[in-house]
Amino acid sequence: MSSGHLRTTLKRLFSFSNGTVEKQGYSRSFSAPSKTSSLGEPTAVAEPQPEETKRVLIVGLGNYPAPRSRHSVGQFLLHQIAKKHNVELVNKRQCKSHIGSFHYHDYEVYLLKPKRFMNENGKCVHKATEHFRIPPSNVLLLHDELDLPLGKFRVKNGGSANGHNGVSDVHDRLHCSDMKRIRIGIGRPTNKNDVTDWVLGDFTKNERNLLAVMSDALVDLVYQTINIIVTPPGKSWVTLLVTSSPVVLF
Repeated sequence: MSSGHLRTTLKRLFSFSNGTVEKQGYSRSFSAPSKTSSLGEPTAVAEPQPEETKRVLIVGLGNYPAPRSRHSVGQFLLHQIAKKHNVELVNKRQCKSHIGSFHYHDYEVYLLKPKRFMNENGKCVHKATEHFRIPPSNVLLLHDELDLPLGKFRVKNGGSANGHNGVSDVHDRLHCSDMKRIRIGIGRPTNKNDVTDWVLGDFTKNERNLLAVMSDALVDLVYQTINIIVTPPGKSWVTLLVTSSPVVLF
């Protein structure tokens, strides 16, 4: 799917102004999606697909030894998804990661939390895609983004890693940059020379509170992106956006 198609699809869900989604209310009427859930169900019946295309891998990029750092915000979001589905992330030695899974319609969605430093996360992703036979196009990366303020996030369809070492390592290991990404804003420090300390530093109490408030909206966005990944080319899909919480900010 092209980046243009991805953006067009998301525009149907949100009201854009100069490329930015404005605040809006939306309600949620679902529990954790399952095979029988109506959340985001495609309007057309999909053609039979090879077994490997029936799996999706969601990766929370981060520094495993520093789970509370800004650099590990992707793993924070991964835990929110696991919590919503009552999924336990268990150690899988073959992939050097903690892994869990749940069913989404007739798809198996795997959650991957690499047990390495950020610049080696790609090793874990590569082992998982081989072990579970998941194509790069069915991989979704969740990661921090310096160029977005905390409270804002964007979906990116492939493209450059923009200097992000974790994303770059995944691209190198998979020999591909086609996977979709959710870039979660962490903002930049006032002094540009403090970037390393800022990224590796822990969120403040106020920042953690803001993350908690926006976590439902972020999880909803993950579901929308899964819908895009699993919908066959040329097919359309409909999603019920639901939550009374604050809005998704792009």
